[in-house]
Amino acid sequence: MRIAFSAAAAIAMIVLTGFWFEHGDVRIEWGSSGTRAPADGMVMVRGGSYSIGDESPEAVGDAPRRRAQIASFAIDRHEVTNRQFAEFVRATGYRTTAEREGGGRVYRGGESDWAFVDGADWRHPLGPRSNIDRASQHPVVLVSWYDANAYATWAGKRLPTEAEWEVAARGGRPPGSTPLGDPAHDKTANVWQGRWPWRNDLSDHFFYTAPVGSFAPNSIGLYDMLGNVWEWTADAYDAGATLRVARGGSWFCSANYCAAYRPGFRGKSPPDHAFNNVGFRCVVDAR
Repeated sequence: MRIAFSAAAAIAMIVLTGFWFEHGDVRIEWGSSGTRAPADGMVMVRGGSYSIGDESPEAVGDAPRRRAQIASFAIDRHEVTNRQFAEFVRATGYRTTAEREGGGRVYRGGESDWAFVDGADWRHPLGPRSNIDRASQHPVVLVSWYDANAYATWAGKRLPTEAEWEVAARGGRPPGSTPLGDPAHDKTANVWQGRWPWRNDLSDHFFYTAPVGSFAPNSIGLYDMLGNVWEWTADAYDAGATLRVARGGSWFCSANYCAAYRPGFRGKSPPDHAFNNVGFRCVVDAR
């Protein structure tokens, strides 16, 4: 996902890992009285009233501190992987937005900006000469909001709301109550480590996506809620639904550019755009 900044020319060192292309006031727990146990690979989040919002001094103002009331739900422990998405495609014959449009929006290290690349799609995340043969456990990318929603529906799930996603990412703690650290320095997430776009230190060992679960989970056992890939949510960013919200930042975020790797930050993009740093995870309602 491209945030609204302009890019400068850069020369970056590239490691093509996986790609062949040289609130504390409500508990969160496993299950609870009146809710079903989470399915395999999911974590149950108990409903209630939570404090959410962007606590950063860099907040842009569209995610104020506020209360959110949510019902109990279960959320995928990690982002949907290439292997999982391939199962969906095999079962349904689904063709993604990028496949139908003949390409997607890609950032490749060493280039000056994002570009629409002919032949880029979820199977070819850097363009037609790339593939995902060694990336089955990496999060699927080059998927539009429509693609993510289609997968979720097929899987009997849905995309999380913004509030659900943020509550899960915080582990139930209110804004400002948990030291989230700075992934650009403490290597708690897959982000751009160094000064974008001139240098990526690669101290987390990944330039692009990392296999899901490569970094420690948060306090309720969820992986990669910050960094790795942006995650589509169910919510519209604007009244006309011309943009959809994504959360969590990605491997492309650095301390000096974007800095979106915090739970309260709201990313946005047209729902028919597909990027090589945007994926998703799913939720189900507790019954």
